[in-house]
Amino acid sequence: MSRNIHAPGYELQAQPLIYVSALPGNWLINHSTPKWRIRDPKKGFQRVVKKERAEEIAIAVLAQRRTFPNAIVLATNRERFDIIDGQIQIPGDVRFLVVDGQHRLWAQEFSDFEAKYACVIHMGLDEVGMARLFLEINDNQKRVPSSLRWDLVRLVRPKDDPYAITSAELIFELVNEKASPLFQRVDLTGEQKEISLKQGSLAPEIKTLVSMRPPGLRELSFDDQFEVLVRYLAAVRASDPDGWGDRNSAFYKARVLRALLRLLPIMISKIGHKPPEIRPGEYKKFLDKIDRNSLSDEKIRAIQGSAGMKQIFEVLKKQMGL
Repeated sequence: MSRNIHAPGYELQAQPLIYVSALPGNWLINHSTPKWRIRDPKKGFQRVVKKERAEEIAIAVLAQRRTFPNAIVLATNRERFDIIDGQIQIPGDVRFLVVDGQHRLWAQEFSDFEAKYACVIHMGLDEVGMARLFLEINDNQKRVPSSLRWDLVRLVRPKDDPYAITSAELIFELVNEKASPLFQRVDLTGEQKEISLKQGSLAPEIKTLVSMRPPGLRELSFDDQFEVLVRYLAAVRASDPDGWGDRNSAFYKARVLRALLRLLPIMISKIGHKPPEIRPGEYKKFLDKIDRNSLSDEKIRAIQGSAGMKQIFEVLKKQMGL
């Protein structure tokens, strides 16, 4: 029989009964399953979770000898545990269902460092009650907007992703610099419904630009990268001045603007100057060749439905003669 365990914890709620505790990862794996009908814990994890994702989590967190900042959610059919002197007494034959946090827990399997896992434990649930709890958490859980993730990159500044930092900083400057065509026109956190352009949509394209060697912007200083983007976006705005700022206009749609950013390195190569020397008018000569009527809502939906961003990119590239 597996060993009993005493772990620090307390009663969070009496009805229904919920405990909070910190449990060692290897012990928890042997007493948990991500699927209640599978009694073998390891087979349960192997059938449900993605090994590659769990390994990535192990490298990113456990290999750094850190624990996770958020709790995993467990459920059990046991009615209650005893608490003595601030220690929850958990018997060795207990069995938990992992309601949320399966990949975080299975990451322990790929690390020599045993983490303590913060756990929220829901007591006294039958299989139907566990299924209901699972749906409640996973159906109603609101994911962090991708734009907010990018905004946090600018604040946290992860050392292993300098191009993401540069991208987030460039967008921040484009939004806050009055000379920028995107001044106050990008939602940095994904929470402003009235703003159609989102940082989470534009940031990956700008990250690609600043990480590409010439004709990309990788070799340029931050100030030059910013100036190139301002001039290019000024040319885009000048090609559709009446529609700029209107989410229904041709060039202001997020998908079209993303495709236009992807085309920038090709345009730079075609023009032949160093990027900081290119004036807005030189970009505009290509942009003016675009048939704005081909970018109507109906045709964009047709393109998006067939091949997505790649097809929009190809249509614009062909029209501009690139």
